[in-house]
Amino acid sequence: MISVVIPTYNEAAVIEETLRRSAAALRSVGEEFELIVVDDSSADGTAKLAEALAAEFPVRVLRRPGRLGLATAVLDGWAMARGDLLAVMDADLQHPPEILGELVKALRRPGTDLALASRYTSGGGIPEWSLIRRFMSWGATQLAASVLPLTLAGVSDPMSGMFALRKPVLEGIQLNPVGYKILLEVLAKGRYSKFAEVPYVFVQRGHGSSKLGTRQYIEYLFHLARLARSTGQLAAWVRYGLVGLWGAAVNLVLLHVFVERLGWRLVLGLPVAIQLALLNNFLWNEVLTFRRQHVGQAGGRGVLARLFRYEGVCASGAIVNLAVALIIADRRVQPLFAAAGGIAAGGLWNFVLNVPAIWRIWSSPRPSSS
Repeated sequence: MISVVIPTYNEAAVIEETLRRSAAALRSVGEEFELIVVDDSSADGTAKLAEALAAEFPVRVLRRPGRLGLATAVLDGWAMARGDLLAVMDADLQHPPEILGELVKALRRPGTDLALASRYTSGGGIPEWSLIRRFMSWGATQLAASVLPLTLAGVSDPMSGMFALRKPVLEGIQLNPVGYKILLEVLAKGRYSKFAEVPYVFVQRGHGSSKLGTRQYIEYLFHLARLARSTGQLAAWVRYGLVGLWGAAVNLVLLHVFVERLGWRLVLGLPVAIQLALLNNFLWNEVLTFRRQHVGQAGGRGVLARLFRYEGVCASGAIVNLAVALIIADRRVQPLFAAAGGIAAGGLWNFVLNVPAIWRIWSSPRPSSS
């Protein structure tokens, strides 16, 4: 049986449709179910409307005093769940309830412990979003993948608010989510070996208004930082950052030697210094940052295979580094200052786009299924 938790706050306009479509989707795949509405004292009668449907299909309502937040609503709902499968979805129909059936089918496959509804895997989409909203979503997703690269390796939509899991995934696990992105907490702390992603098209809200505001975005950043610390990735980040700073120093010293001491042209000294700095960073990351990660992992890849992958992943950052440094130098800026600008640009490029791939060179992600 699957227990679907649906947090609500002033969703009277859509709650009946949400529950009816959810029930129909689960009946269509022959799954026993219960729908648990966790309502934070909605003034529009959401809870009462949900309770009125209990005679037609299994609906339970948990009324909570005050507006306590989405993440804790999910935990309170799961605490009273009877099913061996647990799920969560929004009440506002931005998550099509029909996807519940697909999540159940994914979880009933042998070995799959977690099923995520994804906007960013093949078949999913966000067609009604503005360019600004797309960029903000991409930025939040990329930030999460960069701060928690080991946790989120292979996950296309870690910000999803619709997912399901087997109950043992969370047995003995203390979840302490901050804000509204409980999936991050589950991915970071849950005991699962394989996950599946189910595509869905995110639907624009037809009724009511978004519950997101500045407070939720700040809580999201705080949640990422706390998860990085609790999963040990913050300590690895400190080591990775120190290696990066040392690599920048190596880059500048070598450039000074090549250009100022040996008289090389800048267009030759820059790429050689960048390449040697990359090699330096790889070696220090090998013995310091990820010294435990690759032992017995990474599919048996040896050090040379990791080096070649590292060079490939970092190539785009190196090109940005070189291009920015040459552009700055062309404006008659002293070579070392130009190189420093290139290093900063290349480092930012790698952080924004390449960190998850860099960390996966040394660490095997959890296997996924489609």
